[in-house]
Amino acid sequence: MNATWKVEPNKTYFVRLLNIGGFVSQYIWMEDHNFTVVEADGIYVEKNETSMIYITVAQRYGLLITTKNETDRNYAFMTAVDTTMLDLIPDALQLNTTNYIVYNEDADLPKPFPPPDTYLDDFYLKPLDNTTILDDADYTITLDVVMDNLGNGINYAFFNNITYVKPKVPTLMTALSAGELATNAMVYGSNTNSFVLQPNDVIDVVVNNKDTGRHPFHMHGHVFQLIERHPEVPDDQEHVAFNASDHAEWPEKPMHRDTVWLEPLSYMVLRFKATNPGVWMFHCHLEWHLDQGLAILLVEDPIGIQNDPRQQLNDNSKQICEKAGVPWEGNAAGNNTDFLVLTGENVQHAPLPAGFTARGIVALVFSCIAGILGVTCIAIYGMSDVNEEKVAQDLDVDVDMEESEDSETKYAEESCSSYAATSTR
Repeated sequence: MNATWKVEPNKTYFVRLLNIGGFVSQYIWMEDHNFTVVEADGIYVEKNETSMIYITVAQRYGLLITTKNETDRNYAFMTAVDTTMLDLIPDALQLNTTNYIVYNEDADLPKPFPPPDTYLDDFYLKPLDNTTILDDADYTITLDVVMDNLGNGINYAFFNNITYVKPKVPTLMTALSAGELATNAMVYGSNTNSFVLQPNDVIDVVVNNKDTGRHPFHMHGHVFQLIERHPEVPDDQEHVAFNASDHAEWPEKPMHRDTVWLEPLSYMVLRFKATNPGVWMFHCHLEWHLDQGLAILLVEDPIGIQNDPRQQLNDNSKQICEKAGVPWEGNAAGNNTDFLVLTGENVQHAPLPAGFTARGIVALVFSCIAGILGVTCIAIYGMSDVNEEKVAQDLDVDVDMEESEDSETKYAEESCSSYAATSTR
């Protein structure tokens, strides 16, 4: 915001562009200058020239920007928030910002510049190494994205109705201590969404978005091939899920990187090869969506992890865990004698009840009784004879009851006479 980039004329700059935010994607464009994309998330790609970049949280781009020969004026360098990601827009939120490409410090700074009509779709980037699409998947992980409340009244994010809950023993340490049982996903807990991957398998991750928001997804430990991303589906339509027998044609040389966005109410398909033993997280990179549990764990080649001297715990690591109160061996529940017993593990809150709870029924019954009694008391009081003199005494009001009755009689007689006179005209 209000940044100044001093440039020299007729020069090509290599610029690294990173979105280090916690939420919104950004549109980036420049006045009368273009971007030439040559790298995405550390992967070199064939040159692709564009007038505007769309960059979601955690994405990185390498760009070539060539300056002009003339130095008589300066140019705007613009950013704008993707407002479709905002449920509401605070009055104080500045959606557009103007920055400055400065050729001439004596010239005026430029005014804001309107955006181009289109932006780069990273799906169409081609890897410079000409890597072709991997073979058909050996194992497919299908994930449905949902946002919903649980019984404690808090909103959570879910993959396949599971919101990630941290286990008592970190998953890498379970993999290291479980022996042959490390290949059984059960030892990692029922609320960690852990998937065990066999070495060198080709893995497809299918993500079906049942939410109306756009999500940036990031994978640790790998770059993946984005082999399909369905277009955005409007809010007033049903979500479109991946159909293995009816989908778009997959590219021969798909783009690969480690962070991509998923369109609302649609799906995407990622593909990678399990060649990196470790425990890797795949998660939404909107920070509070990760806090809400939108994550899975990929336990890749757990036996390979155990045989890798680089991933072993040394004595210092164990001492740190013990001082922090974190067990360094055992299953997700901390059980290091029977890894298949998960009693006492950390789990998500119970779902919202489908109907009234017992406490709700009791409250409803007593509310009804109180209402009936109240209405009954009002009815009895309303139909009973009222002793005006007694009421006046109770309210400490001095009223001459006889004078009051005479006044009421006189008012009634006058009203009748007035009405008779009016009706004869």
